[in-house]
Amino acid sequence: MTRRFSLRSLLVATAFVAGLAMPAAAEEKSLLAADGTLYEVHAGLAADLGLAEGLAPDDYVIEWTARDQDGSIHVGVVPGTQSRNVKRNLDLAFDEPSGSLLLLWKEELVPVSLLQLGVLRDGAWKTSVLLPNLGFSKAYNPQMRPSHSTVRWTEANGEMVERNRSILSIVWWEESQYAQARYAPIFLDEENFDLSDVAVYDLPVLAGGGGPTSYEDLPAAAYVFPALHSDGPSGAILASFADLNGRKNKVVKITFPTDLGTPDEGNVTWMRRHIPIVGVVGESPLAPTTPIRVSSMGTALGTGYRPTFYWRDGDRVLYSRFDGHEWASVKAIPLSDKMSYERALALVIGMAASN
Repeated sequence: MTRRFSLRSLLVATAFVAGLAMPAAAEEKSLLAADGTLYEVHAGLAADLGLAEGLAPDDYVIEWTARDQDGSIHVGVVPGTQSRNVKRNLDLAFDEPSGSLLLLWKEELVPVSLLQLGVLRDGAWKTSVLLPNLGFSKAYNPQMRPSHSTVRWTEANGEMVERNRSILSIVWWEESQYAQARYAPIFLDEENFDLSDVAVYDLPVLAGGGGPTSYEDLPAAAYVFPALHSDGPSGAILASFADLNGRKNKVVKITFPTDLGTPDEGNVTWMRRHIPIVGVVGESPLAPTTPIRVSSMGTALGTGYRPTFYWRDGDRVLYSRFDGHEWASVKAIPLSDKMSYERALALVIGMAASN
């Protein structure tokens, strides 16, 4: 979909980034794969990461490390990350069926943001830019989540084939012609999948809405943090996001066709295998209780897909829950020697999931 530059949207986006601006300190993320391999990624200046060979000290790069169970260590720089652009919002995931380490990050340019995805498979990296598409756009708070389902199709000889499918879902907030959450699915199990040819969808449109957007007096944190969740063993993905056109916070369930018919360019069922099937499963008013500015905010879903937003403010974990009628006032858990951040966070998520 073609995007036109919106001066107001970009000014709001720039102001929000300025409010969150921090020194370009090193950022890191770690992940434990099912086979026991420990992966770590570090983003920062080459000089700060202790990297010298072939790199300028003021180059920003992403370094990756893999520690196997036999004690062997693999270290390197993710190809294509060497530049003068800061890398932020690192996210890691591992897809066991395809044996893929997945790395998502954001790279800031003026006047656009680049969302980049790297896939490490069989010892080799494949990287590609997901955003921008066309026009000027800014992206915020990207996150991803892999999911799995079983698909079936019929070969030309009549044989029924069944296979597990790995889908990587990516969501982020975008300021462009409209201010809205966007969604991109990537089918990791397909041979020679092309990262540069990924379909990107406007989540409000998938939910049956879409159109012009306005911020009015909403705090920024009420809309810039879309989130992804798993919906049990079915392989469905839940996406929670703010719809500034419909003035609602929505939760949608996303699935894909599983009975694909016969692989043939003339088979409509086969041609639609990558098109998401979306249904709205939860709605609430936009949250007026969230902070104006915060660097990170999470979402937990409970009974009836009711959302709870949570964030950290100094030595407190704060949260606000939609009770089915309205957003409750902000509650706090003070942090102390006996109440760590991790424990407080687990308590909030547990409360939200069971109510």
